[in-house]
Amino acid sequence: MSATLDIIIVSYNTAEYTKRAIESVYAETRETRFNILMVDNDSSDNSVELIATNFPDVEIIQTGANLGFAGGVNVGAKASNSEYILLLNPDTVILEEAIDRLVSFAKTAPKAGIWGGITLNDDLSLNPNNARARLSFKTLLFSALGLSKVFNKSCYFNHDNYGCWDRKSERAVDVITGCFFLTPRSLWEELKGLDEIFFMYAEEADYCIRAIKKGYQPRVTPDARIIHHGGVSETNISGKMLKLLKGKAELINKHAKAWEKPIHKGLLLLHVFNKTMALNLVSLIKKNKIPVRNEWRIVFKQRNEWLRGYR
Repeated sequence: MSATLDIIIVSYNTAEYTKRAIESVYAETRETRFNILMVDNDSSDNSVELIATNFPDVEIIQTGANLGFAGGVNVGAKASNSEYILLLNPDTVILEEAIDRLVSFAKTAPKAGIWGGITLNDDLSLNPNNARARLSFKTLLFSALGLSKVFNKSCYFNHDNYGCWDRKSERAVDVITGCFFLTPRSLWEELKGLDEIFFMYAEEADYCIRAIKKGYQPRVTPDARIIHHGGVSETNISGKMLKLLKGKAELINKHAKAWEKPIHKGLLLLHVFNKTMALNLVSLIKKNKIPVRNEWRIVFKQRNEWLRGYR
């Protein structure tokens, strides 16, 4: 009997995390027929050997190069053929039959096109990064001024992360995070997968925006819960932030109107400038903040690079 779901995990030097994620998939998925495809982006650790030894049923695809998240996912999708595709980060843990529940939710809300669940920290406290609003003047301005952080429970000032949403109810969202991201193959093929101009970060936002333009509306269910650690393949703050900012700049390049682009990119730059200046002041009092300050200085100095996006 053919599988209903192909689970694509892109790994890059995350051996133990990937092992734990796959263990949780097998332990907590009881109703959905699935295949797991691990796409390894040329890891230098023992990722391939560890997964091959412990999970002989997992299909392992070695890319021979670091293709980024979008490139790795697209490789996996081309090798799969099930009705649904689930993007699952290696630094996740499936809880309480979350995949079964997410697939069931998808069947009850087919017009959504993309479905996601709730993400938790390792201590099971809420990690509110499961979904967010698309970039806009308001979200970028309030982030740049620090208002989204000061008023993080406000859906007005923190609309980016839907601050007033307690994640206990189902709702429509603009963007579902790619760590736990379900979509039907039919839509995946219609949209031609992820845009590989996004090396890492923002590729799922681009996919969601393109889906919305075709009449779909991503939705989140509180019944499907996972643990998500986040950023385990990154070794420093500046490396992560440079990719994140490039992704945001590329979203602006691709989806903002011509007159909006310089304004939105200016607000991105203002956010980094304000963060750097604040850390300069804080580090005068708290010496342990000096390494973080130095990382943000690197990001600000490289502003001309990331403001261009990935182009």
